Amino acid sequence: MLIRLHFIHSLTFITLLISGLFLYITPTRTWFNKVQIPLVSVHVVTAVIYIVIILLSIRFLLSYTFNKPLIKKFNGYLILVFASLWIFSGATMYFQSSLPIVIRNNAVIIHDWCTFLFIPWVLTHSIGHFLHIRISWPKWWRTKAPLPDALQENSLQRRDFLKFFGIGILFVAIGGYIKWFLPTLSISSNEDKRRGYFRIYNVTDDFPRYEDTDWSLTINGSVNQTTVLTMDDVPLFPETTIVDDFHCVTGWSVHGVELKGVLLKDVFDHLGLTTSGKYVTAYSGDQTYYDSFTTSQILDEGAMLVFEMDGQVLKKTQGYPCRLYHPSMYGYKSVKWLSQLEFSKERELGYWQKSGGYDLNGYL
Repeated sequence: MLIRLHFIHSLTFITLLISGLFLYITPTRTWFNKVQIPLVSVHVVTAVIYIVIILLSIRFLLSYTFNKPLIKKFNGYLILVFASLWIFSGATMYFQSSLPIVIRNNAVIIHDWCTFLFIPWVLTHSIGHFLHIRISWPKWWRTKAPLPDALQENSLQRRDFLKFFGIGILFVAIGGYIKWFLPTLSISSNEDKRRGYFRIYNVTDDFPRYEDTDWSLTINGSVNQTTVLTMDDVPLFPETTIVDDFHCVTGWSVHGVELKGVLLKDVFDHLGLTTSGKYVTAYSGDQTYYDSFTTSQILDEGAMLVFEMDGQVLKKTQGYPCRLYHPSMYGYKSVKWLSQLEFSKERELGYWQKSGGYDLNGYL
């Protein structure tokens, strides 16, 4: 029974690890979005199966390791500790909308670090089994030999201490190295990681190249006049700057982001625009992504057209030259490369409402 559970556990864990890394790495996450494979759902369903396996395995694991060498106990208990951290942090991320920001942010950090710190152990464990490589552990660690006097007296020998300490530091260093440098494709080189970093999520593997073509924003539908804004029109409107925390529905946040642009209410007031539509759909210039709002959310709740972030013009991956931003909503409502605002009397479901079951309003 334990052998079967071990096999199922290994298969499920590898699926979780690979799907989690694919979600973490921008190009792979984008590819799965493009081919419409619900990777988030796959990861969540696999996680539920993994939890069931862990619960079924605990009694067998404790019974199996009771009279086994220390290395067997260490491997079993290490898996239980990391599994517990993954489960609790993952559950926190899944139900994060009802939890304080500090808790869900720390849950993301714990979930990430557990994964990357565990990768060296997975590689060592797997390669060792497949290639039948054995590390020259002390006899008392890998067999049921009696403990040496030094250990019984709680006094490690210098050689044993250096070996365990060195391997521990090596694993932490490898996992930390991967964790620290892997997101560099998603962030600028000078970003302060202490306040968090943006994980770039796109639904296509490319984006509009507005440095090569002129950008414009069309406001149409149930409005008194169809209007097309260009970059030349932006200085006509009052400039607004806010400092806000940017939150993603997956749990991560970036604190103290400076956003500069113009309020949509100011655009409407300055141009004398009115609308009879109760809803508005915001379309991205990537020709794929879109989301919807009530007209009140767009005009009365501080929604803005953002052109600069942290004192710099938006980067291409951040939605250059213009993205929509609502200060009380999650990042998936912040449509990048904004190209059209279409007002209507009926509300459209957004991209992630259709593809991922996200909340229609997306309030924090």
